[in-house]
Amino acid sequence: MSTSSDKLQALFTTMARAMFLNRLHLLRLTEVVRHGIRPNDEGVLLLPDKLDKEMKDQAWEFVMAMVPEEYHLAIVRNRAQWMDVQ
Repeated sequence: MSTSSDKLQALFTTMARAMFLNRLHLLRLTEVVRHGIRPNDEGVLLLPDKLDKEMKDQAWEFVMAMVPEEYHLAIVRNRAQWMDVQ
């Protein structure tokens, strides 16, 4: 049976993942508009790799600033997987 602490950690990890994805989406859209990026042949709007990495890093920093420090370690364990998002 899960403890209350385990449930809170799972909750904060899930919320942090959602915050990361939402923030990344917003940052990417902002850069698409700012740089006038057009869809590729498949209709996908892609940022240059360097810019996309910067947006992921900014989204990560946002999440780390919003989540209580006691849950940072659990979230950091997921960083590599989160950064692999397309």
